[in-house]
Amino acid sequence: MSNNLLLELANPIRMNILRTIAAEPGPVESIAQKVGASIEETRVNVERLCNFKFVDKEGDGRYRASPLGHLALSTLADMEFVSKHSDFFQDHELSLLPSNLISRLGELAESKRMDGSVSNIQRVERVIKRSEGRVWAVTNEVMLDVVPVIREKISQGADFRIIIDQTFKPPQSFEATIPELWRTVPKIPAMTVVTGSEAMLFFPNEKLEPDTSKAFASDDPQFMKWCEDLVNHLWSVGHKLK
Repeated sequence: MSNNLLLELANPIRMNILRTIAAEPGPVESIAQKVGASIEETRVNVERLCNFKFVDKEGDGRYRASPLGHLALSTLADMEFVSKHSDFFQDHELSLLPSNLISRLGELAESKRMDGSVSNIQRVERVIKRSEGRVWAVTNEVMLDVVPVIREKISQGADFRIIIDQTFKPPQSFEATIPELWRTVPKIPAMTVVTGSEAMLFFPNEKLEPDTSKAFASDDPQFMKWCEDLVNHLWSVGHKLK
């Protein structure tokens, strides 16, 4: 994307108009009402978006976001998320993630950042305990306090998956519930727990070590889908627990 294209999208009014059109095509009058601008101001900015091929005008007078417009919104959403949490990403590593997940970081935008290892671990326990129907997790360790809860949910027919680092050494008292529901991978790129209604996500620090001191959490469908896809990827490349 050239500098001129970036400058066009740096304008907050045009960005708002493009997002509005991408969500629902419509005529200038409808777009103006949705963005809270005058019809003339909206018309000028829509025409500029058309000139730069972010928006296409249809025969019936409606404006629709072009493939370039949708791509620009997706790319900028990723950068907006990274920019918002730039302090976090200065010392956290994403290089082990599949490239298709890195390119979808904007899907995490509706999450809330949670700080504090103890409180985050407690949140994970609560998420698992109140889950219904599904418990998917990627973790570097198994919290013994929630093992009885997991066993109970499996007995109730829960869709259960857990992925752990292949170097995981379970405590003597630990026994995996139904080993075929577990997978191991050489290195965990990020930790997550996903249920049918919410998810939490942890990225490793710059040394690629698990970091529970900072987490992202949300019940937003896009955030949950991103976490689900992480689990699905690791599940597909992982090995059964021995």
